[in-house]
Order: sequence, then C-alpha cells, then structure tokens
Amino acid sequence: MKFIFSRVRQAGALLLSALLFAPLFAHADVEASSATAAPAAAPEALEELVVTAQKRVQNVNDVGLSIAVLGGDALRERHISSLADLASAVPGLSYTQSGANTPVYTLRGVGFYETSLGAYPDVSVYVDEAPLPFPAMTTLTAFDLSRIEVLKGPQGTLFGQNATGGALNYIAAKPLDHFAGGIDVGYGSYKTATAEAFVTGPITDTISFRLAAKFTDGGDWQRSYRTGDTTGATHQKAARLLLDWKPTDRLRVQFNLNGWKDTSDPQAIQYIAYSPQFKVPNPIVGYPFPPSTDRAADFSTDLDHHTAPYPCFALGQIKTCGPNTSPQIDDHLLQEVLRADFDVTHDIVLTSLTAYSDYHHFQAFDGDGLTLNGFDVPRDEGYIKSFSEELRLAQSSGGFRWVAGGNFTRDVVFQDFLLDFAQSSVNSGAGITDGGNYANQQMKNYAGFANGEYDIDKFTVSTGVRYTESKRHYVGCTFVTPGSGEPELFTSISDLIRSGHGLPPITPLKPFDCENLNATGTPTLINSELDQHNVSYRIGLNYKPVTDTLLYFNVTKGYKAGSFPAVAASTTLQVQPVTQESVLSYEGGVKAGLFDGKLQANAAAFYYNYKDKQLRSKLIDPIFGLLDDLVNIPKSTVKGFEFELNGHPTTSLSAYVNFTYLDAKIDQYTGINAGGASANFSGASVPYTPKVQVSAGPEYRWSLNSGMTLFAAADVTYRSDTTAIVGGGASLKPLATIANLPDPYKIDSYSLLDLRAGISSADARWRAELWGKNVTNKYYWTNVVAFYDTIGRYTGRPATYGVSFSYHIK
Repeated sequence: MKFIFSRVRQAGALLLSALLFAPLFAHADVEASSATAAPAAAPEALEELVVTAQKRVQNVNDVGLSIAVLGGDALRERHISSLADLASAVPGLSYTQSGANTPVYTLRGVGFYETSLGAYPDVSVYVDEAPLPFPAMTTLTAFDLSRIEVLKGPQGTLFGQNATGGALNYIAAKPLDHFAGGIDVGYGSYKTATAEAFVTGPITDTISFRLAAKFTDGGDWQRSYRTGDTTGATHQKAARLLLDWKPTDRLRVQFNLNGWKDTSDPQAIQYIAYSPQFKVPNPIVGYPFPPSTDRAADFSTDLDHHTAPYPCFALGQIKTCGPNTSPQIDDHLLQEVLRADFDVTHDIVLTSLTAYSDYHHFQAFDGDGLTLNGFDVPRDEGYIKSFSEELRLAQSSGGFRWVAGGNFTRDVVFQDFLLDFAQSSVNSGAGITDGGNYANQQMKNYAGFANGEYDIDKFTVSTGVRYTESKRHYVGCTFVTPGSGEPELFTSISDLIRSGHGLPPITPLKPFDCENLNATGTPTLINSELDQHNVSYRIGLNYKPVTDTLLYFNVTKGYKAGSFPAVAASTTLQVQPVTQESVLSYEGGVKAGLFDGKLQANAAAFYYNYKDKQLRSKLIDPIFGLLDDLVNIPKSTVKGFEFELNGHPTTSLSAYVNFTYLDAKIDQYTGINAGGASANFSGASVPYTPKVQVSAGPEYRWSLNSGMTLFAAADVTYRSDTTAIVGGGASLKPLATIANLPDPYKIDSYSLLDLRAGISSADARWRAELWGKNVTNKYYWTNVVAFYDTIGRYTGRPATYGVSFSYHIK
C-alpha cells in the first residue's frame, strides 16, 4: 500500500506536468486529428460495444448472454463512481448498505445478505478478469475504466462459483503506445471535492504504462436530530499502475498494481422502531424518533461505555483498547495481478492469470441509531489475503472456438469484533454489557473448466462445464469480554445445563475464554470444516438470421459455496454452516440493431430454480432468546423479463429506456425470519428484489458556430417496493415505531431524477458541467436492519449538486 500512496503528491505533480507540457511532445497525428474533428453532435449510429464475457473480446451483439454495459464516457458523464450509483444505473441490480459497510449486491433476485468479511457473494466482482472475491474488497474499484460489464444469470462455467446471480467485470482503461493524459476535477454539495487523473504512453518500444489516481474528500452530510453533531464525511483515495510488455510478437505480459484507502465515516442508521430483546425497563424506552428526512440520524460519539483503557481481543491477540471510540472507517486494499498471453500457434493462446490481494479492515460504527450504547461496534477488525491462479488454453477464431483450463484460489480471512450494548435490555434483563467474537477461516477452491462454440450455418451451439471442489476450515468463538458480566452468567448457565447431563461443574470462565455452549452446556472453541464439490454447466443455442440480430436460449446451472456465520454466538448451534446453493436458469432473448444502427433493442425472459438459498435469519434459544443464524431455504423461484432500448433518433438526440420485471418467491421454507417471526414462509417474496425497475434518460446536444457543443441530459430511475426480510414485518409488532409504521421492514418504492448540463469542445478534449442528483430531494431508504432492541434504516442521500471540469489529451 505504501508503494502506491507514499508518493501521491509526486504522482499528482507528474500528471499535472505531463498535461501542461503535452502539446510540446504530442504526436503530429494527434494534432491533425484534433484540427479536423467534426462537430460534437451525437453520432448517427450507436457506438459498437465490445465485451469479454466469454474471456475473449467480442461485439456484445454476438454474445448470447444478457449483459448490461456501461462505457467509460457514460460512467464519467453520469457521475457513476460508487457501488450504489452502479446499481441505480442497471435494472435488476440492487445494492444494499450494511452495518459493517460491506456492500451487498442482489441481481435478478439472487443475493446473499451476509456482511461478515469471510462470506462469498452471489454476484462476483472482477477487474480485468482478476477476482476480488469478497465484497469488502470492491469499494473503490470504479475509476479510470474503459467500461463495466454486468453479466446477468449464473456465470459458473467461465467465471467460477459464487456467481449464481451474475458477475461484475470492471475493465480498466489500458496503456497506449502514444502519449495521452487527462484530468477530471469537481466540487459539490457538503464541500465534496474530487480529482481524477491519468497519464499513459510508451516507456520503450516494447513497454507502455498507464498511471491513474482518484481522490475524494467531502464533509458531513448527516446530522444528529438531538445533539446537532454531524457525520458522513468522505475521505477516499485510489490508484492504479498498469504496465504492458510485448517482448515478442507472440508474448504479451500485463501487470496491474492497484490499491485504495478509505478513511470515511460509516453511514449512520436512522432509528425507526423499538422492539426489545427483553421486555424490561431500559434507557432506550421512550427514545424520540427522528423526523422523516434523509439527513436525520442519531449516533454515539462514544461507542464504548468503558471509562478507561481495558484489555481487548483484536486481530487474534490481547491488547489494550481505549474507550470513547467514534464512528470511523480505516480500510485499505493492495492488489497485484500478472497476466501473460502466449500464442502457441497463430490461433491458440496460452493464458496465465495470477492475482494476489491483501485487504485490511478496521471499522467502528453505531448499529442502533441512538446516542446510547444500545448496540454499538467499537471495534470490527480483520484482514483478507487472497491468492488465485488460472491457466487456460483458448482458440478464439474459426468455426469451432474453445477454451479449457484450471483454477486454484486460496483465501485466508480473519475477523474479530467487540459489541457494546450496556444500555440495552440485554443488560437490564440478562446482566451482560459487552460481547466479542473472532473467526479465522481458510478456503481453498480447485476447479477445471471447458467451454466450446460451434457454428452451423446461422446457428451457434455452445456448451460449457466446470468442476469445483471447495474446502473451508473455520476456527473461532465468542469470547468473554472483561467487565461484561459474562463470566459469572455463562459459568452458572453451563453448570446448570451440565448438571442435567450428569456432568460436573466447569472451571469458572475468565476473560477471553470461549463461551459458546454446546449441547451439553460445555463452553467450546469451534473448529469445523465444510468440504463440498459441484458441477456447473451451460448449454446454449444462438441464431443469427441477419447480421444485426441475434436470438439465443441458454440453460445454465451455477453454485455458490457454503459459509460459516461470523456472529457473537451464545451456542455452537449458531455457528453451523450453510451448505452450497444452486441456481438452474432457463433464459431466452433477442438482440437487434435496427434502423441502420440508430436503435439497439434487447429483450430477455428467464426462469430460475433457486435451491438452498443462503439467508441471514434467527433462531430461538430456550435460554438466550432470539439469536442470529444462517439458514438454507430449500426452494425458491425467480421469473421475469427485461428489455433495453438505446438509440439516436436524430444526430442531436440520444435516449435509453431499461425495464425489468421480477417475480421472486420462496416456495419452501418454514423457520424464523430476521425479524424473529416464526412461520411457514412459502409464497413470500425474496428480500431486496423490487418487482419493477425502470431507468430512462434523454440527452440533447447543440453544436455552436464556435465549434463548441452545448448538452443537457436527464436520468430517471424507479424501483418498486420490496422487503428487507423474508415474509416482511407486518406480523411483527414493535412496541413503538416512527410514524406508526405498519411494516418496519418494508422498503418503499421510489423514483430519482438526476440532471446535468454543460459545454464541451468539438473534439471533446475539455468539458464543463453542472449536475444534480436526486434533484427532487426524494426521501428513500435502501435497507432495514435490527440489532437487539432497535430497528433502523439506511437512507439514500438527499439532493446533491456540483460542478465538474475535465481536460483530456487523446
């Protein structure tokens, strides 16, 4: 990490100098092209989009898969820089904010809401095909990109398991063989300043480079409705260095060193309901609810009730932790990727892709939306070390195209955290003030895969298969925290249960001993393994009746690996793993270029047989009451359809419309949902899955006599209502709610309007813009969570405005 960020100032100076002196060194052909550039009106035909969804470069209209593509220019112009921005731009994709600041994606109803560091996702993320296997590692990847590819549906055959919902592939902008550079700066609401720059060019005749960096610094956007304190500041930086080396005509080597650091404030939760774990008097009773505005959210400035330093368990070691911890984030990632492509013959390529990622995590956050210590996390610390290697052979030309290879990954994840609930009913009712947990997990995955396509006249038959073996080893426990009241309580409960089994009393527990009680009441260190294997596959048929039209049908099966929960568990029953889940997908669609390339129309319909969906839930313990748990839902189904229209009706006007309809239902599941309701949930909706999602937007350009171009654009998104828990929360009756909510777990429908307008040069070298997001100041939220006595929601941001300026030398 130090390698990238220790010389941030020098890199910035280098980029600025390069831009200032570029005209002196730019090639003559660049000057000539800018002098003869046509007026910057919208093109008469749509730009051709290429993707690497099948691990080779193809026109998106030649790929029989449902793929949403956002180009680099669109990402910059629409100011899509965060994971939430990306989800709002891609119908069918939902982003969920979580208490641990871990991003959770759901794509077409397939997602896994589990926020611990060691939980594999349902929607995998890659940068140039190199994996970022855990969601926490993906926070700041969206900068200096050529495009983002969103692959919908199971992608197990080529992109591995843990992609039952789909895959996000970030394609970084690549080094050029001539000098180029650019800088984008902006300033917006809440004193938010952004700067992004790149420089690229040749180092030698065989080596070229690209260096890019991005910085964001913004002030607080949330305000306590009781104390007036503020939070929500953004402090982020990211950098990427790419080196391309072509020592011979047959060998190409690419090196990618990238990293980021985030020291922002975690988002504060908005308290909306009181539902105590124990119905006993406690300080939270009567706590006032906030006004229904997006900025209002209370939070603790002292996340720890201790008044003096005390020993704590952090990163596996006992050390001294100080009190008065404020909400904060200190996360950083360093990734190194080495890719080599060797032409074995003129049309067969051997590819090696090696990646190593090192992620470090520290957060402290408020989980209850109160100034009290109802449920606070003064320390959530951990790391991820991930290694992957893929070796494959591929033939990408001719009537028969194929790829075959193998893949190995090894992930080591450690996480420990402390909880403070000294002012909750758990203290009032059970006499416990703190909790702590640690988990050390090692995962190894072995896979072999093959994929082939064969042309028969206007038809293309494709098939793929992948065998995966997954091994996961878990060691961890919930430990006794000093001064918490736990040693005496758990010792007495253990002795009581053991006496019923004819066992003698235990040695009294002391701080940092494991307190997870097994079936006989004995405190136990959890040491467990989960080994599974699977075969994923895809069978597809493409038909191309004319050059610009493709019809396709696919049958695909994908898997997601099982998982252990990282929870403050009172019993060993809470730390039982969930087994692997699977999705069997049937999908048919059409892609058509119409009116001489002025309109692109895509449509798809799909049906998913979703088995053993992994779900964050609850269990009811006879002694401790409602406890966190992970479960498998035996059977669910997802059916839906989507269409996309993207066109240029005139040379000045362009527009797009995207629509997705989803019907995601639980078919078989009797159990307990995350709100604590016990029922048969057959027929209930899958959480975080709006039935209807729409996005649309026009852009108009006016060419001026001076050669400059004026432009104005709008982007509208709509999402229907959904729920944060299986079965919703209408049957739950909290003792008090904000505005008499009938269902505190409902996520209401909302529409957002973004606007932008500006001026640019004819050759698009420079661009100045005014922009606004959520300009109607819509109050909405994206998630609802419960911690012990409180239920809270994560609100979307209010209306924000800004200006931006960019200057690029191509």
